[in-house]
Amino acid sequence: MRRLDTRTEQVIEKFAHEIQTLYGDDLVSLILYGSAAGTDFVPDRSDLNFLVVLKSVTPEALRRAMPLVRAWHRQRIATPLFVDPEFLKNSLDVFPIEFLDMHEQHRLLVGTDILLELKISPKNLRLQCEEELKGKLLNLRRAYLETAGRAEALEELMTHSLKSFLTITRHLVRLKGLRPAHEFLEILAQAEETFGLSLEAMRTVHSIRLGAVRLEKSEIQKLFDRYVAEIEQLAACANTILKETP
Repeated sequence: MRRLDTRTEQVIEKFAHEIQTLYGDDLVSLILYGSAAGTDFVPDRSDLNFLVVLKSVTPEALRRAMPLVRAWHRQRIATPLFVDPEFLKNSLDVFPIEFLDMHEQHRLLVGTDILLELKISPKNLRLQCEEELKGKLLNLRRAYLETAGRAEALEELMTHSLKSFLTITRHLVRLKGLRPAHEFLEILAQAEETFGLSLEAMRTVHSIRLGAVRLEKSEIQKLFDRYVAEIEQLAACANTILKETP
């Protein structure tokens, strides 16, 4: 895990103090997860993501944090996720992607590391991958209609949707028994090798997202066509893995 800059560490320390003050003995765990617990955090751009585990999550408990939410947002702290141990335990079958990502990139700040002993079923992971891919594909098609073919809107649609598709692609690679990468281009390379695909359109969208590539308006539609085709191929791979996973 890369060391964070001093200002970010101070924000994290202040947030941890606030949560401890709010919840005292009701606090089971406070965990930093996501990019700030990994290698791809960008100061002043990336959000800080926290999992707050309480003995019991009630409306009254949530109300205690309400006065601080706006101030947290000003410090690039995303609204925290509040769970209790029972909810987490009983939700591993429906949120395997989210909890696996937390498990792989997290840092315990307070209490017990409740993410260490997570056990995720490959069948549940495969099912969520397929459901997410196909659901997001349906939303992509609907949003495409709403762009009326405008190049700027199409470009925005692709760049905004890419990250979620890459997250799912990571877990498709995992289901093939490999340790998935975290960096975008490495994920694409792994998936191409693992499934025998070409994901060049997704690679181009990633370059556009970084500002490294600019396409003519006439090229955007062709890129979108290839982008959708690649997502459809990934969805087909998710379906195939069902037959391969015991």
